[in-house]
Amino acid sequence: MATARGRDNDELQMINDVLRLRSEELDTTRAFAASTLRSLGSAVVVVDTDLKVQVWGPGAEDLWGLRADEATGRAFAELDIGLPVADIMPMLERTLTGQPPRSEAVAEATNRRGRPVRMSLECLLLRDDEGAHRGVIVVMNEDPEQQ
Repeated sequence: MATARGRDNDELQMINDVLRLRSEELDTTRAFAASTLRSLGSAVVVVDTDLKVQVWGPGAEDLWGLRADEATGRAFAELDIGLPVADIMPMLERTLTGQPPRSEAVAEATNRRGRPVRMSLECLLLRDDEGAHRGVIVVMNEDPEQQ
């Protein structure tokens, strides 16, 4: 009986060690992704095929004043940010079909500080390794001609 209990404890310890290692790997991957998005200097948002936010980059947080935990999982169209989201939804929907796989636009917006800004927007089709459509990457930058 004691041997079975010891074996169970050893198995549980091994499972805990594997889970801890996987958690550390996931934390490292998340930190790398956040660093990559931050280094781009752009506001990057990734939406899935239902146009729900999957990634709300640090630049989007800074530009729109909405934290990632407030945006992630929500429909992009429902976000209360200074970007005329309803006006750009057709572009996202077209990009999601892959026709075209890349779209660009300019929009008049209001940043989190209440200042009007002209935004250049680029939508890129997000594909998986097999080429299936998985969402849209939205890259937003203040129009350099405005600055």
